[in-house]
Amino acid sequence: EISGHVYGSLKAEDRGTGKVYPASTFVKPLDLSEGEHQATWDMAADFEVVSTNVVFSVSIEKLALYMVVDLSGGPNAISYPVSYLFGEPDGGWSNEYKTTKLVLRLIEPGSFKMNGLYDVTLTEAYYCGIFEVTQKQYELVTGSNPSSFKGDKLPVESVSWNLIRGHAAIYNWPIVKMVDVNSFVGLLQVRTGFKFDLPTEAQWEYACRAGTTTLYSYGDSANGEYMWYKDNSSNETKEVGSRLSNAWGLYDMHGNVGEWCLDSNDGDGYYWPSGINPEGFSSDSYWYNRYFRGGDWERRANLCGSSTRFYGGALYQDNRCGCRLVRILSR
Repeated sequence: EISGHVYGSLKAEDRGTGKVYPASTFVKPLDLSEGEHQATWDMAADFEVVSTNVVFSVSIEKLALYMVVDLSGGPNAISYPVSYLFGEPDGGWSNEYKTTKLVLRLIEPGSFKMNGLYDVTLTEAYYCGIFEVTQKQYELVTGSNPSSFKGDKLPVESVSWNLIRGHAAIYNWPIVKMVDVNSFVGLLQVRTGFKFDLPTEAQWEYACRAGTTTLYSYGDSANGEYMWYKDNSSNETKEVGSRLSNAWGLYDMHGNVGEWCLDSNDGDGYYWPSGINPEGFSSDSYWYNRYFRGGDWERRANLCGSSTRFYGGALYQDNRCGCRLVRILSR
């Protein structure tokens, strides 16, 4: 028996020739987490069906709790090795996980109240960075570092939404989900083969809350042991992971730097995503305004909560703005 969230793949084998045909047209993994599931596969869309003498099989795999991307090859690397861990390393997350390695944690599907009011359900698991992307990690991928506060283990900042994903006039989320191959996210996708991206607002807040309904992921009262903000930051960013994590082992979800999300603004900031796997406001009128979440080193505590949001244009660069990545399993 396999507990926890698992995914599977579907394939067909011709019993006459032994040839195997994978179901590559599936847009997401086959979800086998619980109960019975029905999968529909248009085989003709993948290959020319030459025989009816086929047998179908499903493989089942439990997702590891952590995935780790080795960035040490630097900006000239053809590929970045990816490995998996089923638990935190002995001795915890050493400096290499803040510099030459990028570590993400599995976030299980679930439901929550976004902004404490709006019902949201995320039906698919995803991996979320346990740290904000650091300057060393960004530099190893892109060969550049736009940050104003310099330090390998400090969060990368002064990065625009465009620098992270590509030119917003072309890559207009959620209408177009592809990224520029020469952007930070695009280079990661090419060198790993996985769909890394910024989180949606719903994915970000769900990960931040970690099952809580309070103002912060740790309670209703500000606590500097969990976040770097105006009262304790000395007006600068701090090393990622140097405060306490939330219940799901994610650090700096409050304060340090604000984190870009995919979602666009509706022009007045009143729109909140809701429903199943929401992707945010989709009007063309305000595609250039993007949200960032979690507050930063300059904000007061009440502006660093789980529902705190700010927005800026896709070209906006500020030393209060950084990013955290997710790996999307469904695209």
